Amino acid sequence: MVNYTIIADPKVKDDLKVARDFLNSRRKGFGKKFLSEYRITLKHLQKNPDFQIRYNDIHCLPMKSFKYMIHFRIDEPNKSILIYAVLSNYLNPDRYWIK
Repeated sequence: MVNYTIIADPKVKDDLKVARDFLNSRRKGFGKKFLSEYRITLKHLQKNPDFQIRYNDIHCLPMKSFKYMIHFRIDEPNKSILIYAVLSNYLNPDRYWIK
C-alpha cells in the first residue's frame, strides 16, 4: 500500500485557524480537539484518498466529530493529495467552495 504525500494550499492554514478559534469560542479546548482530529484524518487520507467527488474533480472527506470537510484533489501520477480547503458544512457552498 502506497502512502500519498499531502500538500496543503497555504489558505488551509487560515481555514484551520478560523475553525480552531470558532470552536474554542464555543467551548474551551474544542479547537485543540479539532486540530488533533484533523491530523488523524490526514493519516487516514494518506492511505486511502478515494472519497466522494463533490464537484469538478474535488473530493470531500468529512471529519468524524466535527462538521467540517476536507476538500482535496488527487494527483495519482505523483501519488499526492492536494488539499484546497477545510470548510464548515454550515457555510454557503456557492460562496466558499472551489469553482
